[in-house]
Amino acid sequence: MKGHTHLLLAVLFGVLYFDYFIGGTTFWMKIGFAAMLIVGALLPDIDQEESSASHKSPWLSALVRSFSKHRGIMHSIWIPIIIFLIAKFLIVKYFHLPDLILMGFLIGYTSHLAGDAITKKGIVPLSPFSKFRIRGLMKTGGLAETIVGILIISFIIVH
Repeated sequence: MKGHTHLLLAVLFGVLYFDYFIGGTTFWMKIGFAAMLIVGALLPDIDQEESSASHKSPWLSALVRSFSKHRGIMHSIWIPIIIFLIAKFLIVKYFHLPDLILMGFLIGYTSHLAGDAITKKGIVPLSPFSKFRIRGLMKTGGLAETIVGILIISFIIVH
């Protein structure tokens, strides 16, 4: 998927999360959630030199690309799990970061993996420990992706 479709998918997942799991919260918590949703939605593509995440942090992108190819470990379940555990047991505990902010990141990252899993190239969710691949029929940047984007925007507007 392209970056803008990943962002739309993350917003869709975020809206659904708020609808079903979150009651009232402050404006600033919503801003923090949204910011981390965006970071999570774009971070997996840090392993691709042309991505938005790589342009925002070229040094981190170069570091990640030195040990991972595109849709390698950054597109596995291990990275969000590791980041979640570090954030939950260090950042949240010692800096009193609300769990909602962490959930924004996790939902964004998960939505990215789900989006790439339905493309023809797919993802290897257990990389590097398994070569099992999940893939769909959608071509990245193709007509189907455009239609998915339009449907997400329509849902959000009507919602």
